[in-house]
Amino acid sequence: MLTAGCTPLGGPPPAGVEPPPGGIKADAGYPQVGAKWRVRVTETGLFHSSVDERETIATTVNFNGRQGYGLVSPAATIVLDPATFNRIGIVENGRVVVTDNPGAGVFSWPLWVGKEWQGTSVHSDSNRGEIWPPAGFHARVGAIEKVTVPAGTFMAFRVEYEGGIGSSVPDTWHDPVGRLGFETRETHWYATVPKVTIKSDVTRLNSHWRGAGRTITELLGVPK
Repeated sequence: MLTAGCTPLGGPPPAGVEPPPGGIKADAGYPQVGAKWRVRVTETGLFHSSVDERETIATTVNFNGRQGYGLVSPAATIVLDPATFNRIGIVENGRVVVTDNPGAGVFSWPLWVGKEWQGTSVHSDSNRGEIWPPAGFHARVGAIEKVTVPAGTFMAFRVEYEGGIGSSVPDTWHDPVGRLGFETRETHWYATVPKVTIKSDVTRLNSHWRGAGRTITELLGVPK
């Protein structure tokens, strides 16, 4: 639920940064293990487009020797840090194909409007055969707003995120040898009811190794 003045989870807020008096905050939370829900994934790119409906199941997974929170679908298992719910990897057909260490950094709990955070993470992708240098990211909560998806209309925190290695991020984030990277600009809408990201809009920029493209994920039914 949306609460004011609740206790932070998933680590303290950055030093010297506090929410405004009486501001609405959201603590860390995702559906309990065993919950199921459906999403629609719309993918557009330079040479293809697709729309896919998938069932997602929340489960506990062992990921590189640590416990992770898995979002299992027919396409892949997205592995989240169970404390922060930031992505730490992707598993396909029993094989780790993506790792993010310490995590992708989309969330910093608790959320409140105006909060900003930044950091670095090491990203590897076995499909590309690359382990990139540490890449920076920056994120902020832009608003709490009403968002309508196929599952219904929800009040959601809008998290704006950008980062990676590519042509548009600040100079200190560039790959010094000029390789193709994994630069993205993303918006995620997290709703405390039903404790899930109800919509994500991820844009891959031209310098991304997969090529420019966009992936929109929308909630079709609430977790049960």
